Amino acid sequence: MRITLVGTGYVGLVAAVCFAKLGHEVIAVDREPVIRGLKENKLTVWEPQLEPELADVYAKRLLSFETDLVRASSDTDALMIAVGTPTRSDGHADLGHVHEVLSHLMQAGTCPPLVIIKSTVPVGTCDELEATLLAAGLHTEVAFNPEFLRQGSAFKDFMEPDRIVFGCKTPQAESLLRQLYEGIEAPVHVCDRRSAELIKYASNAFLAMKISFANMMSDVCEGYGADIRHVMSGVGADQRIGLEFLSAGVGYGGSCFSKDLQSLLTTGKLIGSSLPILEAVAKVNDQRIPRMIAKLISLWGNPLGKRLCVLGISFKPNTNDVRDAPFLTLLAQCERHGIEVQAFDPVVRQVGAKTVHVMDSPYAAAAQADAIMIMTEWPQFAELDWPYLLHLMRRPYVLDGRNLLPSQIISQIVEVDGAIYMPVGRSMECSPNPWAGVSSPE
Repeated sequence: MRITLVGTGYVGLVAAVCFAKLGHEVIAVDREPVIRGLKENKLTVWEPQLEPELADVYAKRLLSFETDLVRASSDTDALMIAVGTPTRSDGHADLGHVHEVLSHLMQAGTCPPLVIIKSTVPVGTCDELEATLLAAGLHTEVAFNPEFLRQGSAFKDFMEPDRIVFGCKTPQAESLLRQLYEGIEAPVHVCDRRSAELIKYASNAFLAMKISFANMMSDVCEGYGADIRHVMSGVGADQRIGLEFLSAGVGYGGSCFSKDLQSLLTTGKLIGSSLPILEAVAKVNDQRIPRMIAKLISLWGNPLGKRLCVLGISFKPNTNDVRDAPFLTLLAQCERHGIEVQAFDPVVRQVGAKTVHVMDSPYAAAAQADAIMIMTEWPQFAELDWPYLLHLMRRPYVLDGRNLLPSQIISQIVEVDGAIYMPVGRSMECSPNPWAGVSSPE
């Protein structure tokens, strides 16, 4: 098939590369600065495998780049839209970029026979878009094909998905969608467009609910001296529940969960559905970072002028995405309490905030810090020289916001004089020797 894909952000670029790998001729469309960077193999998103896979399909001429949407979509079998739909201040999804794409086509009076919406959109959007195109004299069917990619494992999720969802009206649209995904072995769920739109929101809302449930239970574990890891392992062993998304920590982040949850809550109110469970999910998540800060303040007393070393900026490992990352919430809380922040991340090199110093190494970030907080579960953080790291600090306090560190590392930490290790959902561990100042090694 010949397909035009609009939007080369995280979802769009991964989809473009994967469809090209399946043997389709893909034309990716975006604004000129973005396309220029892609042609030079300068990617704005970081994902394992993305750079070499992109270079491969580009060299084979299965993937090309274009800035002119009308030219790119002429004589193609389908147009896929994968642009951003961020949350507006009123809680609704902003469909401005989607409408902009269709506006260009309506002005040109041309459109492929099938428009596939890959972007997450509110229920009823595809119906409305198709009606808009029809009113402009364009007899095009609009289908919804949601993505379920996890950043950090996007290629595997695309090529080996749990399911593929087609929301469409006609057998012709279903046939084109099946051709597009030919070569991928996965159950195909075909339904009406509104159900498909809601599948996307409901899936993310349920996963966010599992995370908030684990975090809620972690507070109970801390109060009673239980271990959240054992509790959630026992709970998740039930096949009806499953182990995934039951890790307690700093809360969920990223561009999907918070945005989709807010959009679902907002649109639910339009039909008189308050969705109280999801309101509680958001409330629990909002409390995570303030609770972490409160733990630090309980150690420090007065937080003013304290220096915090933060390990991890991206909202999860194996991505450079900082959209709605818990780190940003932490940064705002630290600014409020007068806490200085030095941070390190393996792939994020800068943050659009003057209140944080992004360092070149974790050791530089820990220098003269009054505590370390693990914000992102990058596996390499467990491989650091933790005794040396703590000797660089003013106070050897570690708040493990992801329960990342193994027991042998924790044992090394609490051997340092005055060290305190605070995990999530289980008891803290302390050095038998009280803190009396720590000198840097020779």
